[in-house]
Order: sequence, then structure tokens, then C-alpha cells
Amino acid sequence: MAVINVTPLEDITALIASDSVNEGDVLLLEEGIYFQTVNVTKDYIRIVAKGPEVIFDGKSTLLTAFLLEDVVGVAILGIRIRNYRDDSIIIQSGSGNRIINNTFNNMLSDSIVLISSSGNLIWKNEICNCSDGIKLTSGSTNNWIIENIIKDGFVDAIETSSAADSNNAFISNIAIDHRDRGLALSGSNNLLLNNLVINHEAGIVIDVGNGSIAIGNTVKDCRLWGHIVFNEFNNYFAGDNRTECNDGVGMSNISDFSIFMDNEILYNGENGFTLDALSTGNLVMNNKLVCNIPENIVDEGTNNNLVNNIVKPCEPCKSTSDVCENCFHEE
Repeated sequence: MAVINVTPLEDITALIASDSVNEGDVLLLEEGIYFQTVNVTKDYIRIVAKGPEVIFDGKSTLLTAFLLEDVVGVAILGIRIRNYRDDSIIIQSGSGNRIINNTFNNMLSDSIVLISSSGNLIWKNEICNCSDGIKLTSGSTNNWIIENIIKDGFVDAIETSSAADSNNAFISNIAIDHRDRGLALSGSNNLLLNNLVINHEAGIVIDVGNGSIAIGNTVKDCRLWGHIVFNEFNNYFAGDNRTECNDGVGMSNISDFSIFMDNEILYNGENGFTLDALSTGNLVMNNKLVCNIPENIVDEGTNNNLVNNIVKPCEPCKSTSDVCENCFHEE
């Protein structure tokens, strides 16, 4: 194993393909602007920025910064990536790869895309002005999406696009200011833990699958739903979440046999918690609902169970708009 110093003048794809680079080697990138697309074709290659000014700039001409296809254990660390016309990092049919502490800005398409890939770690990246921030598709499973900051996007911050995108963990991510959805998750047995979702068309959207769990997430200031579960899903669990100051419904459920407990649903503009006419057999327990307009809880479904919820109307001289405008927008 070796540490190989690389400058912006070198063709990194050709270097990786050559006999000079072996599995486990570290490519240590000197600072400068790299105008290239890197195709990583060997396992366990680590591509590491030597300093903060290692910049991959597609100059609105190149499509992709890094392509990891059918590789294992590749790491990309500390690189600034900007101005690519397509997805900036693509992992296809790969596993155990690590995308860590990179920054992404101004992509015409998505920042990080996982296609039929498993066991990858996407950690502490900052993403701005892209289409989707992080997208999992075509049966991507068992991936870890942790502590990323994703803001000012054109579509979704984080998306899983199919029922086969299952058993993934989304932990402590921050998603701010997207035109569509904050976390849009299809698939089964996904974990949403301690994510912060602010100012999207919809905050957390769950669709197609079963058994996913949402704990400790906060959704604020979305234009439609704060947190919605659609009717092609069942056995969802949502606990200790907070939905606050959304223009639409705070939490909306159209699924069957799901559990919602110990959530706080506050100051939302089109009801606090709604159980749709298609929802059946859900348990809504020990939730706190305060000053949601016009109703705190609306149950239009069948055989739903509402137990020990705390329901408080608006206090005199206090409205949803007063609280949200004067408190939330100053935070």
C-alpha cells in the first residue's frame, strides 16, 4: 500500500487503471482545480484532499465528477465539487464505499446517487444548489446517510425512489429550502432518526412499503404537509417527532396499522393530525397537539384508536400565524 501524490495535471482515471496504483493505495490530491471525470475501477482506493482547496470543477461542461461502478471500499474525502451537468458522484452496483466531508455546489442534476448499491456511508457532506441532494434508487439497501447538510435544492433533499430501496438509515441530516420534499422515502424498514427538515413543499413523505421507523425528527415551515404517510404503506412507526408551523397539515396518515406516539404537533395551518378515510387500524397515542387550525385531530378512517392524546386549543389572543411568524422565523 502506498500514498501517491496527485496534481491537477494528472489524469486520475488513467492513473488508477495503471500498474502504479494497487488496492488500498491513497491518492493524495494537491490543492488546485481539477477539470476531469474520475472513473474508479479498483477496490479500496482512497481519494483524499490534501487541503481545503482541492476543487473538482466541471465548468458546466463535464457530466460527472466521480463514477464508482461495481467497486468496493472506495473513499472520497474532503473534496469541493462544483458545476457538473449531471450527477456529481455516482455509485452503481457498489458496496462499502465512503463519501465523507465533501462539498457540492451548483449541479444541474443530483449530488450523490446510489444505484443498486448497498452498505455505503454518506457522511458529513454539504450540498447546495443541486437537483436532488442524495438519491437512492433501483434497490439500494443497507446504506448509511448521516449528518449531511443539504440546502437550496431544486427538487428533494433526500430521496429513495422505489419500494426496493429498503433497510437504509437516515440519521441527523439537515435539509433546508427545497422546492419539493425534504425526505421522500419509498421502501421498507428504513430508519429516520433526528433529522431536521425546514421549508420545503412537503417535509417528510413516506410511500410504498412497510415497517419504517421515524424517531426524533423535526419538521418546520413547510408549505403543504409536515409529515405524511401514504396509503401504499403500512406498519409505520413515528415517535418523539415534532411538526411545527407548517402551512398545511402537521401530520397526515393514510396508511394502515401504523403507530404514532409521543409526537408534538404544534401551530399547523390545516389541522394538526389527520387520519384519512382510507386509513385503518392505526394507534394514535400520547401525542401533544397544540393550536392547530382548524382542528387538532381529525379521524375519518376506520377502526383507528386514539388514546391519551393531549389536545389544546389556541390560547386567547394567540393564533398559529402569530406564533410562527414571531417565533419560528426568527430562529
